[in-house]
Amino acid sequence: MEGNEPVKNMDGEFYKNQTDYSDIPSDAVVLDVRSGSEHSEIALRRKHYFVELPSFDARGFIKEYGLKGERIYVLCKSGMRASRAARQLEEAGYPNVSIVKGGISSLAGKREIVCGSAIMSMERQVRIVAGLLVLLGSILGFFVSSAFLLLPAFVGCGLIYAGISNTCAMASLLAKLPWNR
Repeated sequence: MEGNEPVKNMDGEFYKNQTDYSDIPSDAVVLDVRSGSEHSEIALRRKHYFVELPSFDARGFIKEYGLKGERIYVLCKSGMRASRAARQLEEAGYPNVSIVKGGISSLAGKREIVCGSAIMSMERQVRIVAGLLVLLGSILGFFVSSAFLLLPAFVGCGLIYAGISNTCAMASLLAKLPWNR
């Protein structure tokens, strides 16, 4: 069902047009604007377009796919990024837009609709490796030599840098492993 009234959440306001996934036609244009790691973790089984929101160019998208007025259904995790993309499409002169109500989160667990990757997301891999390095350095620092305490300090500095710069050296290294290719 489509609604015309925006629904508020804690972060702001959702786009005015929302559609339940079950009401989307099978041949519809569906645009997923989540991050690459989110998309690799869980994605729609049906044909859809994937563009990360920060690099989304509404005019370019409309032109590239030759859209001429068919409704575009925009999807993200919960609806906020989809709302931003929907507004961008509207501002680009394309008013026939709706977001998927509840986002991909509302579809999780429905294996006929979404598929998950057997590969763990890069973000989770980084957390696991960082946690293991901190734990290993702490244990070795306590039982072997205090010099090993430099390892958790190094990981902590790396996490701070990753947060500030929005780049992660550990993710870059992990991306080169065979299961991430």
